[in-house]
Amino acid sequence: GERGWASAHDMVDEVVAARLGPDERGRLHAQLAAALDTPDADLGELARHWLGGGDAARAAAAYRDAAQRALDDLADADAITLADAGLALAPAGELAAALREVRALARLRRGDIGGARADLRDALRLQRSGPVRARLLARLALLASGADDLVRAAELAELALVEAADDAPARARVLEVAAVLDMNLDRPQRAEQRAAEALSLYQRLGDATGTARILDGRAMATFLDGRISRGVELLRRAADMFEDAGDLVHVITPRSTAGHGLVFAGEPAAGLALTKAAHELATTLGNPEGQTYALWHTAEALASLQRSDDAHAAATEALEIASRIGHRGWTATAWRALGIAQQAVGDLDAALGSFRRSLDASAHLNLFTCWAAARCALVLVALGRLDEAAPLVSRARSEGPPLGQFEARLAEVELACARGDAEVADLARSALRLADDAGMRQHRARLAALAG
Repeated sequence: GERGWASAHDMVDEVVAARLGPDERGRLHAQLAAALDTPDADLGELARHWLGGGDAARAAAAYRDAAQRALDDLADADAITLADAGLALAPAGELAAALREVRALARLRRGDIGGARADLRDALRLQRSGPVRARLLARLALLASGADDLVRAAELAELALVEAADDAPARARVLEVAAVLDMNLDRPQRAEQRAAEALSLYQRLGDATGTARILDGRAMATFLDGRISRGVELLRRAADMFEDAGDLVHVITPRSTAGHGLVFAGEPAAGLALTKAAHELATTLGNPEGQTYALWHTAEALASLQRSDDAHAAATEALEIASRIGHRGWTATAWRALGIAQQAVGDLDAALGSFRRSLDASAHLNLFTCWAAARCALVLVALGRLDEAAPLVSRARSEGPPLGQFEARLAEVELACARGDAEVADLARSALRLADDAGMRQHRARLAALAG
């Protein structure tokens, strides 16, 4: 035939294979592996031939490369299977660490946060020092940042910086992660400095993907800084940039966040279109973390559109996924979304319970703490429980980035109004001026009414 010789029947193959002795079988596997070892090889098949030829080390290396290729192709389940096969060969040192790192990333994208954390820790134990250890510490810090504890994540990032030393690629990656953590810990100046250094390193290295991630991080920083209109513009640009580059996993967060920003900007229908697109992409990719993130934003958009039942359903689904994968940050935001859906239909007791659950889950997550405290206070004011609302208003006003302060100021104004304070109009005017400057339109009518 055109592609060479083939047996006339599968039974002929079986007879020939059965007559091969172990030495001959191994020799043929090794010959096939050498022949197939080309840049476009099927790496999984190559690994099986190296293993059949008795070279376990080369087989494990091929499984590592095959797992990485599957990860790059978004075939996360295949990546896990291939990494498992490589690890079953008991490789040592750096090869074992690389297999665990690939499996950790695939597990994380499939929502197995505990498994990903265990793999990264095992990989760290196999790397005593240097750039590879810095990269692993940075990955562990990112994993901890939302799912566990921002403060612990920041500590890991500082350790990673020490390990990176003067290695430019490692230092750029660690600075990128550290900048994101500083941004979320309300340290904007240091976040900006570290992001600028990381961007300079990525540009010098010719790393377009790293450069894109830095620009995405600066877009998020703009949003957290309370500049709603500009933040939405930059986030949409970042999402489009990732999509054009084929980096679909990184599209989800900026696209959904841009939709959330449009809800704040008084355009919930436009915001819903973006959050639903992000959710559909996350679902297609089998990315549960992206799903719960986009569902949170979708629920808030639906509540703003008075689609209360749909908002409740989206929030409930977000909570189920976040709880299942053990992500504390998205559990806090899912409770927030559920509380907003309940608040929208006047079920204040249920809303208060949800916002309290959000507050409980928000330790060391400053924005979420600010939001949850402000929402608890708003409900307590509506229930006439002003003494309980007061400390929550103070907490909301003292914690979190400028993005959170819009709701914190609203709670402060509502409490002052309920108390009959003389300064209520001044507080409302100040809150309204800041909101207008930022492009924050949500709750504007209420603030305008109280401003007089």
